[in-house]
Amino acid sequence: MHKKAWCLWLFPLFLLVVQTHAQEVDCTVFVNYEGVATTNKELLHDFGADVRDYINTYKWGSEPLEEKVKCTMNIFISNVIGENRYSAQVFVGSSRQTFGTQKSSAVLRLFDETWEFTYVKNRPINHNPSTFNDLASFLDFYVYIVLGFDFDTYDNLGGSPLFQKAADIASLGRSSGQKGWQLTTGSFNRPQLIDEILNTKFEPVRSALYKYHFAGLDSLSLNPERAYGNILQAVESIGKAKRLVDPRNLFIKAFFETKYLELAELFASYPDQSVYITFGIIDPSHKTTYEEYRTKKNH
Repeated sequence: MHKKAWCLWLFPLFLLVVQTHAQEVDCTVFVNYEGVATTNKELLHDFGADVRDYINTYKWGSEPLEEKVKCTMNIFISNVIGENRYSAQVFVGSSRQTFGTQKSSAVLRLFDETWEFTYVKNRPINHNPSTFNDLASFLDFYVYIVLGFDFDTYDNLGGSPLFQKAADIASLGRSSGQKGWQLTTGSFNRPQLIDEILNTKFEPVRSALYKYHFAGLDSLSLNPERAYGNILQAVESIGKAKRLVDPRNLFIKAFFETKYLELAELFASYPDQSVYITFGIIDPSHKTTYEEYRTKKNH
C-alpha cells in the first residue's frame, strides 16, 4: 500500500482508539514534606499514596481502556497552616507516546505555587463534582486539565468537554475565596489558566496543539517533510496568537515551557537552521537555548 494511502487509512483508526481510551490516568505522585515538623511528617506519611490511588483508580470516563494517560504530580509541602491544613507548591506534567516510535513527548508542564488544602490521615478522598473540596477539587481540576490537553493533541478542540469540567471546578473554587482560585495578575492562578484555554481567542493555540502533535510529531515516521512543515505552522500560529493577547497569558507560556527543548532538538538536523531565529522571536524566554542549537549546527 502506498505510504500516503496507508497514513490516511491508519490515522482515523488511531484517532478512534485514542478517543476510547484517554479518560483514565496513570499518575506518578511524589511528595516532599521534609520541611515540616516531625509530628506532621507522620500525619502525611500516606498522603502521596492516597493522592495516587485517588487519581489512578477513579473512572474519569465510562469508555473502555486500552492505554492510560501518563502524568506526574510532584507536591512540595512548604508549611503547616492549621490543624490538618497545609500549603504546597505542585508541579503537574503529562506526556503521550509519539505514533510509530517508542518516544514520549511532553504535553503539559505546569507549576502551581499556591495550594492550600486539608488532609486527614485515614480519611478517604471522595470525588464530588458539585461540591468544592480544597483537596479533591484541586486534584480533579488538574486531572481534567491533563485529559483535556491529551484529547486536544489527537482531535482538534477535542478536549473541550474536559476543560469545561475543569472550569466548573474553578468556578466553585473562586466562590470558596481560597488562595489559588482567585483571578489575580502577575502570578499563576487556576481560573486564569482555564479561562484562557476556553476563550475563543485562544482556539488557534489549541488547534496548533493538534497540528503540532497529530499532524506533526505523529507523522514524522510517515512523511517527515510534511510533518516538519506542520510543526512549523503550528508554532507560527501560536506566535501570531501571542501577538494579539495579553503578554502575561499563561496558556501560551505553558506551551513553550513544555516544548522549547523538544523544538530545539527536533530541528537539530533540519536543513534550514533559520527556524531557530524564528523560534527565538516567538519565544524570547528560551532564545538562548535556540541560539545554542543554531550555532552548534554551524560549527
